[in-house]
Amino acid sequence: MEFTIHFATINLLVVFGATVAALLLGAFWYSPAFLGKPWRKASGIPMTGNQMPNPAGTFVAGFFFQLLAASMLAALLGPTATGLEGLQLGMLLAFSFVMAALGVINLFERRPLVLIFIHSSYHIVSFGLMGFIIGQWS
Repeated sequence: MEFTIHFATINLLVVFGATVAALLLGAFWYSPAFLGKPWRKASGIPMTGNQMPNPAGTFVAGFFFQLLAASMLAALLGPTATGLEGLQLGMLLAFSFVMAALGVINLFERRPLVLIFIHSSYHIVSFGLMGFIIGQWS
């Protein structure tokens, strides 16, 4: 099996843009306009107020982790991938690895099954979006 990671050819501007796009998607995904209410209910987060103790630190760390995922996706895609190939690889990685990991964690923590759906579907769509952006514009 031949496997190559293309770190030298990563377009950092595109990776940054893909990261921001995924974070904006997350802002919508977990907003009351979409899945925010069922997510808060299933997570036990109060429906009123912001109970996050350090929102700035949380968002900075979230950005870092999303940037890490986008960077690795770019490295796996390489410099010749298309938008469609990026979309497919991103969704495949999230569906297989992320959803499996979230599923195991949520099951052992005895969390509601709806959390697996909410979190996994976000990651499948966000990884697909990042992959499309990276493949299309790298």
